[in-house]
Amino acid sequence: MKLRQLEYFVRIVDTGSITRASQLLHVAQPALSQQVSQLEDELGVKLMSRTVRGITPTEAGTAVYRQAKLILKQVEATVLIARQAEAGPAGTVTVGLPWTVAAVLGLALLAEVQARLKAVRLEIVEGPSSVLANLLAEGKLDVAVLFDSPANSGIEMRPVLSEALYFVGRRGALEGRTRIALADIGDYPLLLMSRPNGIRELVDSRLALAGIRPRVAAEINAPSLLMDAVKAGIGYAVLPASGIEDSVRGGLVDAAELEDGALRRTLFISTSRLFVLSSAAEHVSAVLAGLMTDAVRDGRWQARLHPA
Repeated sequence: MKLRQLEYFVRIVDTGSITRASQLLHVAQPALSQQVSQLEDELGVKLMSRTVRGITPTEAGTAVYRQAKLILKQVEATVLIARQAEAGPAGTVTVGLPWTVAAVLGLALLAEVQARLKAVRLEIVEGPSSVLANLLAEGKLDVAVLFDSPANSGIEMRPVLSEALYFVGRRGALEGRTRIALADIGDYPLLLMSRPNGIRELVDSRLALAGIRPRVAAEINAPSLLMDAVKAGIGYAVLPASGIEDSVRGGLVDAAELEDGALRRTLFISTSRLFVLSSAAEHVSAVLAGLMTDAVRDGRWQARLHPA
């Protein structure tokens, strides 16, 4: 088995077309097909089938595709590690940040990496924690900040801090209340994030345990629209400290801590156990952890640091 065969097979699956893969790889179609046929002969299974939608992997092909992606990424990482041992951290690092974390740390992370790791090119992907966990497990992210501990054992998670959840309404709507019981929010029209979402699932489960049916005014999967709807008085939301810092400081919303701060979520800096972490990714991970810690100590993030 040759790395070239795995590379050709992965590219065909990614494009769904031998013709397109041939163009991207600059390899003649007959030679491409021959290499994949040799791979099938060696493995003793059929890897691809032709359908009206193009080339699709068989069940065995899907399994081989995933393993081939892992092998090729590890080979690429080995090359980078060898080069970085001589030249220092360099290359592209892809970081996944939930929108609340991106709002607090996104710009600072870009600036810090640019200042301290000049040979590193940073890519930031924003999305829900559950989506970022899947991308991390697939090797499409190098580092991610996650909220929940996914069932995937291939992810290494290091807790950094925990933050309280708040009940948030338009300015003046909570009449100066700084704390509120979870049982009381069932009286308000709620604007909830669409599933899958860790906060949504936590709120739903806690209300169900208390026998409370929430008044859901709308489900919104766009963070900026959610905040605009709250500010406009359309409803109330349950949000973490990191998602409301600027709006609270600017007097744009009211926020009451839920359950005296007992309702919290933990934030983890996470990496994959299956993919080799480059030196550049290790440095970026350390920068990210430092920024999170500094934001808490400076009072810019109302959270508790996890014990070292």
